[in-house]
Amino acid sequence: MGLSAALRMALSALMVHKGRSTLTSLGIVIGTAAVIAMVAAAGGARQKLDERLDNVGKNLILVRAGARSTNGTLTDLKPITNEDAELLRRRFRGKIQGVVEFQASMRVAATRTRSCTTMVGGTNPDMQVVRAWTVRHGRFLTEDDLNKQAAVCVLCATVREKLFPDLDNPVGQKIRVDHLQLLVVGTVEPKGRSPIGGDQDDQIFLPLTTFQRKLVNHESLSLILTSVADMAQLDTVKEEMIAVLREKRRVKEGQEDFDVSSVQEMASIAVLMSSTMHVLAIMIASISLIVGGIGIMNIMLVSVTERTREIGIRMAIGATPADVLIQFLIEAVVLALLGGAIGVSLGLAAAGALAWLANWPVIVDYPMIALAFGVSAAVGVFFGFYPAHKASRLDPIEALRHE
Repeated sequence: MGLSAALRMALSALMVHKGRSTLTSLGIVIGTAAVIAMVAAAGGARQKLDERLDNVGKNLILVRAGARSTNGTLTDLKPITNEDAELLRRRFRGKIQGVVEFQASMRVAATRTRSCTTMVGGTNPDMQVVRAWTVRHGRFLTEDDLNKQAAVCVLCATVREKLFPDLDNPVGQKIRVDHLQLLVVGTVEPKGRSPIGGDQDDQIFLPLTTFQRKLVNHESLSLILTSVADMAQLDTVKEEMIAVLREKRRVKEGQEDFDVSSVQEMASIAVLMSSTMHVLAIMIASISLIVGGIGIMNIMLVSVTERTREIGIRMAIGATPADVLIQFLIEAVVLALLGGAIGVSLGLAAAGALAWLANWPVIVDYPMIALAFGVSAAVGVFFGFYPAHKASRLDPIEALRHE
């Protein structure tokens, strides 16, 4: 008997009991759908996170006050200062693209008609290079602004929309932050949200000297930012910075009162999270596939019992044990593949729904889809072999006597 004839007979046999066949393949459907949905969703989430990391800058190094505790929080908050930043500027000249002193505070910014609470940050011209801010209108902060403690500011996109919703170019306008009146000298292009969900565009940049001496009256920095031109040097520069700051602040290794980290570390965490999701998907799918395979074996054994007389008739008119074996094995494989096909469809639909709800892209992993079908077929062969083998070993005479 040819393969095409065996396939037609298998489909006919399964169509006789449509409901039973559908319920039997349910475990395969659930397992396959879980894998496809979770892999596609994880891929989309990872791409979205990568885009946000790119917006922040994967080559960034951050220096913050405080030692990192075992649970990841910062403690022992001895301030970082302008002197720390100046030391890094001198020691790493040529290795880094700039050093940004950044000091921030939540303040109310207002025009004559509107106001909003936003992040107000004192910084320097290196911020434009280190964070890759693109000027939309006007200019960014300059060294002259720092030297003169100029009452000027640069607006990010979200603040511009809140304060000047009807004015695309607010350069030349004035705003007030607390008691300080500032002249808007520029706006920057939007960057979107950060990897942790914060709005990077909801902030105002002032010259650091203006911020420290006219607004907050202290010089404790929130953080120091820098970036490397060559990603291959990121870890080396980071470790050297730790050593330099440890020497300057006179602390021993393991007793640091500061924290040096990189955005690239966040990317590594994203990869780890994605890999963990893949492993969980495989574990869930494995359980479902085993349950589905047992269901296939069970229903095929029932089918052999129900069709014993049919098997006897086929053997009596010339079918060999190999023909019977192949016939029932094909039925098991078809049942598993149908479950796999339905599972892939449901998995893609579920991934699309998750992506729509979470506003991230769907990443279809075609090799994973092919693997899902391959595993489904393998489950059909593995769990269908015993019932098929049992059918092929039936005695034709005993089978014909079966009622």
